[in-house]
Amino acid sequence: MTGWTATALGTLDTHDADGLYRITGLCLHDDRSEEGDGVYAYWLVPGETYGVHHDGVTWTVAGGAWTELGHTYRLLRDGQPAVAVPMLHGDEPLDRDYAYITHYGPECWELWRLN
Repeated sequence: MTGWTATALGTLDTHDADGLYRITGLCLHDDRSEEGDGVYAYWLVPGETYGVHHDGVTWTVAGGAWTELGHTYRLLRDGQPAVAVPMLHGDEPLDRDYAYITHYGPECWELWRLN
């Protein structure tokens, strides 16, 4: 088995509110939410690392202390499955052959592709 390497893709386009961050235009949807509509706009917490991978249906996000075991958090854009992530340099298309991680770097949220 070989180890993963990570390639930096750049800075995510984010907004913050009260210490939580959102990726511009994206949200998470939790099908199993018992509160409200299960849509989370501000879900990125500094100090946490989030994995993004395609589960054969849509792009999902895992990680973070606030997520619940057994729940699937799907990445949405305008109510539809996301296929790209907004970055400061423009949209970064997501490739189903790879998984991704995002974490707060020295001054911003970064997206990395796992190879």
